[in-house]
Amino acid sequence: LRIPPKRQPAEPICLATAPPIGPRRTMPATLTMFAVAPRVAFARPRTCRRPAKAARLVAVASGESSGKATKDFKATWSTDRSLRGDQKVDLNRGEKMTITVPATSANMGPGFDSFGFAVDLENELVLERGAFKVDIIGEGETSLPRDESNAIIKAVKDGYAAIYPDEHLPIDDIKFTSVNRIPPARGLGSSSAALVGGLAAGLALAGQDLAKPQTKQLLLQLAADAEGHPDNVAPAIYGGFQVSINTGKQWVTQAIGLPKGMQAVLFIPEFESLTSETRAALPKEIPTAAAVFNISRAAMLINSFATDNFEALRYACQDVIHQPYRGAAFPMQKMIDAALGMGAHGAFLSGAGPTVLALTGGHGSDVDADTMATFLAVEVADAMLAAAKEDGCEGRAVISAPSPTGVRCKKEETLLRRMGKTSGSVF
Repeated sequence: LRIPPKRQPAEPICLATAPPIGPRRTMPATLTMFAVAPRVAFARPRTCRRPAKAARLVAVASGESSGKATKDFKATWSTDRSLRGDQKVDLNRGEKMTITVPATSANMGPGFDSFGFAVDLENELVLERGAFKVDIIGEGETSLPRDESNAIIKAVKDGYAAIYPDEHLPIDDIKFTSVNRIPPARGLGSSSAALVGGLAAGLALAGQDLAKPQTKQLLLQLAADAEGHPDNVAPAIYGGFQVSINTGKQWVTQAIGLPKGMQAVLFIPEFESLTSETRAALPKEIPTAAAVFNISRAAMLINSFATDNFEALRYACQDVIHQPYRGAAFPMQKMIDAALGMGAHGAFLSGAGPTVLALTGGHGSDVDADTMATFLAVEVADAMLAAAKEDGCEGRAVISAPSPTGVRCKKEETLLRRMGKTSGSVF
């Protein structure tokens, strides 16, 4: 007879509880539950090594919040996985890890620092074992640094340190290849894509599954803390249309439905615009009337997507808080008016600009079933190009679509590994 092994007692899971809603009741500060530890199969026996102070944060117990996530109070999940034994980096020789991150368009007019959606224009970060090297292909290949000063490398280290704060990530033995399709400094979230991609790579190297909700939650806290606002990083992580806030304890985001067949027509100027510079030009205070203007339109924008009533978007995408300042140096408003005049549902400055984005389709015509949606998108693109040309603004038009998917990770064997010419880990 086969005697089953002795069961080990399950580890306690400590869950933070939120303040009660309704009549005041006495509740414990924490709730302790027990769950059966998940089974994890390994190729060879390994001893369990728990990460020191692993930063899986959900809430703070007390004290004033600085608006940033804290790593002092944490809850564990039944599906958490950490690396075991001597395997400290989850990437073997002969494997490559690809992190894909979409472009994003923030603000959407009135939703300053809060609204944003992902666009099907993607960057890729490929990691392989080998001597340290940073290769850049595509956008920024002649201007971005190719050493440890590259923002992606710092983000990779920060992501790994969030799980193993007392350990050093051996990047000297990792080759990085950044394939960039998102144009930098154009208001399409290129810096957020680099930040999210790097942090995601660091978490993945530490053995975290990017498809798990707790990993995405941690990634959102890290990225939004670094950026100071979640409008780009939230859709870069979760995809789709995201509305995000800071509760005073952590960053929280919620998805808004996007209709099938909607298209995003982009006019991307040739000149660059740094977010830090355009943000510095914004007023420090706004009149009450301006706040009411934006609040009402932000509410109408959400309702337009919730009800598929896109006729209201031409008004719901209006803004008086940031667009008049950021679009004053080029024909932003002329391009918005041209897009609306040709039938776009709504149009706005993408992020800090200078890209202008117009929404078409998604209502009454299916881009996969007929040509009407595509025809309208091309007409809007031509109108925006003509308006820009009249004012001497050089650029290009790109017809894209909102992306329902955010950051994702894929690990696969390299050709040499499949040919059997390499094996094992460097550790």
